[in-house]
Amino acid sequence: MTFEVLAIILFLNVMATITLWRIAARKPPKPKKKFVTELLRSKPIAPKHQPPKSIGESIPSLVTEEDRLFFGDFADFAAVVNWWLADEHVGALFPRPWCLQELPDTELELNSSAMEGFGPDFGRRYAIFHNQVRLGTLEVSPGLDYSAEQPNVRTDIHLDWVRLLAFGTIREFLAGIALHVCDANPNTREYLQTQTHIDRALIEPLWQTQEITDLGMDGEDWGELELRLDGTAAWYLVRRRALRDQRTAA
Repeated sequence: MTFEVLAIILFLNVMATITLWRIAARKPPKPKKKFVTELLRSKPIAPKHQPPKSIGESIPSLVTEEDRLFFGDFADFAAVVNWWLADEHVGALFPRPWCLQELPDTELELNSSAMEGFGPDFGRRYAIFHNQVRLGTLEVSPGLDYSAEQPNVRTDIHLDWVRLLAFGTIREFLAGIALHVCDANPNTREYLQTQTHIDRALIEPLWQTQEITDLGMDGEDWGELELRLDGTAAWYLVRRRALRDQRTAA
């Protein structure tokens, strides 16, 4: 065996070792038993909201009238959504695991134009919980020409660890959010587009785990989901009125 052949074999072995090391380095650690228990077999949290006093408090000069109108309209968003998530059907006999908890800051972090150097975007931000585990973040902000007559909003959702949950569990949550921030009428184009966006967001984590790259099958992770929705939050405003009427009656 010549020196050149030995050099090639040695080089290939080194490259194979590097590839395997990269794959191992990218593989996430196995979740601990306590984490899985709190995620799947614990009781839902009692949300402790930290609602901001005003929108864009740190940079008030950049806040628009649309921002202020939106901020007031969506003061009850977490309460309305949690009302739906906790008892989607009248007479439900078991607590549902999903819950939103409002965060105190109003500068958007998910897909914000601030990352591109255009200054901050403002909205309301929420931690997403499944039972006792925070799985991600939800942000809602005013869309194009937001008004009382046209409550157009943009919604961004980020979830981690989605492969530890059943497909239907995640889709039910995303569909529930979509009802509040997009057209809820199944006969409209917006509704159909929303369902398509949800299904695509659910497929992507699966594809990432199966994708074969030039380093081998190194897409192993526990699932990261990103979803953006643009729609009309008319149904949320209807539900908000119903919740306020319920509180008054009580």
